[in-house]
Amino acid sequence: MKKGKSIGILLIVIGLLFLLNNLNLIKVSIVELIRVYWPVILIWIGIDKLISKSAEKDS
Repeated sequence: MKKGKSIGILLIVIGLLFLLNNLNLIKVSIVELIRVYWPVILIWIGIDKLISKSAEKDS
């Protein structure tokens, strides 16, 4: 996955969480989600970098 797509998907997900929270469709603390799931974000960035490096070598 290209870096731009990865960042775009992350921003869309964060934006959707903010929107759903503001519309009171979900009751969640965005800060609490980031505090709990920050390792997942790091893993996602690492996997994205590995995939992009292997895709560059193949082409």
